[in-house]
Amino acid sequence: MVFRGFDATKLTALASDLDALAQNSGKLHSQLAMLLTSAQQNLPPGQNASRNPDLQDLVGDVVPMPSFFGRRRLPGALGGELGDMQASMKRRIKQLEGLQELAGKGYPVSDGSVFLDEKAPDAKKIDDALKHLRELRGKDFGTNGNRDDLEKISGELDGLTAAEVDALVSQASPKDLAFYNELLTCTDDSVWNPFDKNGLPEDARRGTLGRMLSKISPENFGKFQTAFPGTQPTFTNTGAFEEGGNNQNGQNNNGIHWQTPTDPLFQDGVSADDVNQRQFGDCWYVASLAGLAQKDPKFIQDGIKQNPNGTVSVRVWDKDGNYQWVTMTPDLPTDQNGNPISTYGNGESWPAYYEKAFAMAYSDDGDDERGYGGIEGDDPKKSAPYLTGREGEDLTTGGFLGIGKGEDKDLDSLRSAFESGKVVTVSTPADEGLDKNHPKEWGNTYHSNHAYYVRGFTDDGKVILGNPWGTSGYPPITVTQEQFNQYFGGAEAFDAP
Repeated sequence: MVFRGFDATKLTALASDLDALAQNSGKLHSQLAMLLTSAQQNLPPGQNASRNPDLQDLVGDVVPMPSFFGRRRLPGALGGELGDMQASMKRRIKQLEGLQELAGKGYPVSDGSVFLDEKAPDAKKIDDALKHLRELRGKDFGTNGNRDDLEKISGELDGLTAAEVDALVSQASPKDLAFYNELLTCTDDSVWNPFDKNGLPEDARRGTLGRMLSKISPENFGKFQTAFPGTQPTFTNTGAFEEGGNNQNGQNNNGIHWQTPTDPLFQDGVSADDVNQRQFGDCWYVASLAGLAQKDPKFIQDGIKQNPNGTVSVRVWDKDGNYQWVTMTPDLPTDQNGNPISTYGNGESWPAYYEKAFAMAYSDDGDDERGYGGIEGDDPKKSAPYLTGREGEDLTTGGFLGIGKGEDKDLDSLRSAFESGKVVTVSTPADEGLDKNHPKEWGNTYHSNHAYYVRGFTDDGKVILGNPWGTSGYPPITVTQEQFNQYFGGAEAFDAP
């Protein structure tokens, strides 16, 4: 029977043919190599058995060697490749057959679930998980709270395949999912029993929801985000939304909305020049991100991945030092013309997803504001623990962004930290008079109440600073010790992993 345009019977026959070819490839390799070797032995010196360099390489290669002895040559190399191919096909055919059976029982099956390389879905597992989810409503959790019950549900959901999770989310009512979110997020103790444990800690909660989000089909993204609003950071609390742009760099917008970009995560690797802060006022974080991209591009690249369903996961540490992957839908804040509002790259989107993950994970002590508005205006050194799991440090005694002009701002200390491998950021005072009263050669790159990152030093000891707004229109500036004392208010550093 054909399911979603695929005939499992014919595909199984094709996989069997590939298996047979794989088993015969070694014999074919040996026979061809023997023929060419014999021909070579009977030719005059200087002549080759074949004009094709790949075939000529087979001379003397009578026994095809495994890949760990070096590059495998055709046709012997086809043994492993065809074997892997047919094994993958057989797994996916079982998945296809399982989905067909699932659909026959009335379960919704998304097109994205077809041919997933995972175990075939089990209807009983879906039924059981959905039943246990619904049983949470009205349940007596006892004197110890509901955390143990929620941990059990979380483990059950983690054990489901992508197709099973997607079917569960499709089958569950919005009220079922919203009530589950309510239980997950409420960690208050009972008044009469201060020792009970309710909800899940933030890292555990985000981990469970992130794993679910990474498995469901795009058709369920909206339903999931409505039930679990913490999986999509708001932008309505930002200056870009409330004021229509960024009053520092002059960028403005109309009609901010969510839209998925067409650019890849990476185009040509990672560089600090990829980082372009746009309309959200989080220069303190973006400057740190650019500095880390400069110091350790591999760490940045290893810390982000795209999942099969299009969601993106970014490695983040929370305020308590808990390591986690923050998973998010691929849509980003965009203006009415499709231009990105958030931090973006030059034809690559990875900086935007780092920023989005940070907007989901960051929370300042005593401040419950979340989303993009929650990351606007803060101390650059506070971004370090979220980016690397390590604390940042002040290199001057003058405090942080917008507060004073540090008393001890020797550029040698910045240089020593930078050359030891640290990411170094600097900030400017909240003195708007400096926006007009600064060296002309700095142009629009300099701005008050702003953060920068150190790109390097000149031979004569001047510091080279990069603006997180990007190098296009804001080229790096060179700053002397005297200028630094007058126009900058502090410096921070953190270790690049």
